[in-house]
Amino acid sequence: MTYLFTKDGCGKCDWVKNQIDLDGMPEVKIMQLDSENSEALALLAYYECVALSEKKLPILVSDQMEIITSVGDIKNYLINLNA
Repeated sequence: MTYLFTKDGCGKCDWVKNQIDLDGMPEVKIMQLDSENSEALALLAYYECVALSEKKLPILVSDQMEIITSVGDIKNYLINLNA
C-alpha cells in the first residue's frame, strides 16, 4: 500500500490531489492528518515522518517504504504507478 499524507489547508497537498485521479488508484490511500485521525497519526509515526510532517507536506510513502516529499516527484511517482 502507498500512503499519501495530507492535511486541510495545505496548498501543495491540494495541488497533488487535484493533479492526479486518486479515486482510480486503489493502491494509494490518502491519510488526512488531523487530531481525529489516529490511524494517520500512527502510520506517520510508524514511518518515522512526524518531525518531517511538521515542516513539509504532502508526504508520500511508497509500498517499498520510500519517502517522497517533493510535489513534482510525488506527481511523477503516482503517474508512473498508474501507467
